[in-house]
Amino acid sequence: MSLRKTTQTPQIFADKSLRGRVRRWWLAKSDDEQRGFATRSALVSTFAVGLVFALPAISSANAEKQAEAQYRAQTQRFAETQDAGSAVRADPKAPELMNHEWLRNVEYSLERSPEDALSRYGGLERDSAVLARMKSFEPVHLAKAEEMSRQMKCLAQAVYYESRSETTSGQLAVAEVIMNRVKDHRYPNTACDVVYQGATRTTGCQFTFTCDGALDREPRGSKWSAAKSIAAHVYLGFEEKRTAGATHYHATYVNPVWNSGLIKTSKIGTHIFYRFPRGAEWASARAAQQARFDREASRDDGASSTIVTIESPKSTEDLNARSLNVLSPAP
Repeated sequence: MSLRKTTQTPQIFADKSLRGRVRRWWLAKSDDEQRGFATRSALVSTFAVGLVFALPAISSANAEKQAEAQYRAQTQRFAETQDAGSAVRADPKAPELMNHEWLRNVEYSLERSPEDALSRYGGLERDSAVLARMKSFEPVHLAKAEEMSRQMKCLAQAVYYESRSETTSGQLAVAEVIMNRVKDHRYPNTACDVVYQGATRTTGCQFTFTCDGALDREPRGSKWSAAKSIAAHVYLGFEEKRTAGATHYHATYVNPVWNSGLIKTSKIGTHIFYRFPRGAEWASARAAQQARFDREASRDDGASSTIVTIESPKSTEDLNARSLNVLSPAP
């Protein structure tokens, strides 16, 4: 054995490689040192292997805790945003848009993070909300569209036959009066019923063109196109109010008896606009109409047969049943 070590020693010292250096370092240690090193190496290896498996689990647990914390904070912000949105929506003057699902998603995205609101995921949320509000076509939609088209045509006819020579503002005012009547409980609930109210009677038609034969001449040309555009604009509620709720009007060159029982609101073009009295105004309106009645009766020229007396707010149905042509034929 000693002979083998003697013959190998020169080879060990002659080996300059890393392996030879490690071997010389190892042989230089005693048996106790070698056992201690082996033990420590085993412990380090075991610890390293444990870290390899433990670190992902630790990282995952930490990520879950962070996600939970972010979710709690996000939920808190969302609740605060919802509370703020609810406060705004509770305002009677708040626009209808505030209740749109798309806006709620935008509020949430902006509160969560402006960057998120502008990201592709934020855009996806908004697009999804918009698409969710869209409904597939149904036959009832076609019937509704046809009915809207019919109502706007009636409104356009009134604008064309009764005010086509007026300015755009004047024509808008004519259409507005008709829609004011639609909203008034004293009149029918649709534009066509308002326009053609009383048209089947020899007297009492509310709009002259419905009972004087004007409909025998088909509307045409640029003025008809303009009338249809104005009718659609007013029917869909895009107009700026200009008649102060007027439900009646007449041309400036006439002075019908019935206007004494109403409240004048404005003058646009060649038309003067009126509305029904309200509250205490009825007393003065009745007095004014009675005075007008007395003047007309004293003339004894037959005009008394066309005078309508307003006795109370409920008598407006009688007023509307009489000959009350609020529009004069357009030239």
